Amino acid sequence: MVVTLGRDQICLGVMSELDSIGSTDSTAEKDWPAKTSEMVVHYVGSVREKTTGPALVASRYAVYFLAIGLIASVLLILALILLLRVLVLATGYLPFIDAGEPWLAYVILGVIFTLVGGLLWKKRVVRD
Repeated sequence: MVVTLGRDQICLGVMSELDSIGSTDSTAEKDWPAKTSEMVVHYVGSVREKTTGPALVASRYAVYFLAIGLIASVLLILALILLLRVLVLATGYLPFIDAGEPWLAYVILGVIFTLVGGLLWKKRVVRD
């Protein structure tokens, strides 16, 4: 038999009764800080996973797309410069153009950009 006086236990009687009751109470009493901390760690990890996980993924995608956009714009500008230089060299072989004069290359690029812009303008969707 176990008599409880506040937090202290007085044991009277059979040893098996003491083992079953006393050990459970003292283990539960001593183990509650560990269980509480495990529960707090679990819930904090769960909240962190649900909140910061998607934010980290979104920020990574934003950084990657920004880097890809910057690299693509630099490559586009370099490709246009290369195209202009090739057109200047190609038009230099024409008999009515002096070597190194870029005006015909500018006209050709202007016509190409005007045609592409006109086609895109024609395919636009008009919103009312």
